[in-house]
Amino acid sequence: MEQTTRLVELENSGYIVIPIKGVSMNPLLYSFSSQVLIERLDGRPKVNDVVLYVRDDGMQVLHRIISFDGDIALIRGDNTYSLERVPLSDIKGVATTFWRKGSQSSHEISVGDRSYKLYVKFWNFIYPIRKLWFRVKNKLRRILKIPENFQETETR
Repeated sequence: MEQTTRLVELENSGYIVIPIKGVSMNPLLYSFSSQVLIERLDGRPKVNDVVLYVRDDGMQVLHRIISFDGDIALIRGDNTYSLERVPLSDIKGVATTFWRKGSQSSHEISVGDRSYKLYVKFWNFIYPIRKLWFRVKNKLRRILKIPENFQETETR
């Protein structure tokens, strides 16, 4: 119900502000401590845009466009390692501003900021290294039989 209401609000007002849930856009956005301003998509999105799209099951997802294959956007989260093929017709909006709540205050990030553009270039540049590390880490976990949710604790 809430998700449908968001799309109606986006269509009617031209923008919405939504809280982030999940880890797929880490380290840019964090679950329950980040918010995003989404503007209704008018026209074609661009490579590196963070877009709101709707999956076949109705789930709304916020991920980054990596490239295009005709009228299909190839999309993945900043913290994910596989591409999703999304028809342009399923993309409803584009992120223009992010707010990250820190320990003391909230920090606003605009997609036009130089620091944001550098983050996008750097994060995409190191993708092959991140993907390799992800595979090695998962292989080691399987070999050593370490559970996915294992957290190291400091001992003194």
